[in-house]
Amino acid sequence: MNTIIRVIKLGFTNFKRNWWLSSVAILIMTLTLLIISVFIIFNIVINTTTESIKKKIDLAVYFKMDSTEEQILIIEKKLKNRLDVKSVHFVSKEEALNRWQEMKISEKIKEQISDEDNPLPFSLDVKTHCPEDLESVANYLSGKGFESIVDRISYKENKDIIEKLVNITNFSRKLGLILGIIFIAISILVILNTVRLAIFTRTKEMEIMRLVGASEIFVRVPFIIEALLYALFATILSLILIWLGLYFVSPMITHYLGDINLDMQGFFIHNFGWIFLLELIISSIISVSCSIISIGKHLKV
Repeated sequence: MNTIIRVIKLGFTNFKRNWWLSSVAILIMTLTLLIISVFIIFNIVINTTTESIKKKIDLAVYFKMDSTEEQILIIEKKLKNRLDVKSVHFVSKEEALNRWQEMKISEKIKEQISDEDNPLPFSLDVKTHCPEDLESVANYLSGKGFESIVDRISYKENKDIIEKLVNITNFSRKLGLILGIIFIAISILVILNTVRLAIFTRTKEMEIMRLVGASEIFVRVPFIIEALLYALFATILSLILIWLGLYFVSPMITHYLGDINLDMQGFFIHNFGWIFLLELIISSIISVSCSIISIGKHLKV
């Protein structure tokens, strides 16, 4: 027990002695954790936004002006019988007019359409269980038997939106992976050289320790303790910076996304324990592995 306590104290002492080397290692490790965490959070934002928009996207079928309500109700019944269709809502000319009046356009344009002069067509709002099923429904309504009554299907616009969001998500994942790998590589190089310099500055001290009979563990473990301290302080600093970033950025994201509920601060606080543990494990693996490699190559005991 006394040996363990001495080894731990020696690790803390060496950490304080080489505070400038320790600061560099902690800074690089913090940047690495920040890059990884920021892109994970960014992907959570993108994925949440994409899924929320997907759930809101539906398919609108607009009918020709000479279509009758009875014809449209028959099509509505056929759509409701499809397994991939979640719901179908019939939009009458009156409801279409109400929607027109609620649109954010100038009053002069709104006045062009009234109860007496209402050229807005009948339509059906179709929702599917999965957004991917919208294409199947659109193809069905574009087929034979419907061309004489169906005027337009608003699917392509929605499809383009989904594809753009998916492309943004894929790009952000690739960019986050590349930057994460780059900073992990930088962290490894910095910590390797930090431990090497620490070994070099303590060569005489370690020789004396060996002469008085210090064991291999007693010589090696303090370097591992230092590496764990790098990981611990980098994790704490990273979490503080992430919290500050979310505190200032989260309101802007919420304002930009509108009615999409995305409480990033709440997510961070609710999952703080798991985030702390994950960052600590990642940073510990990197720093301790580098320390062991450097000791194995440059420390002869």
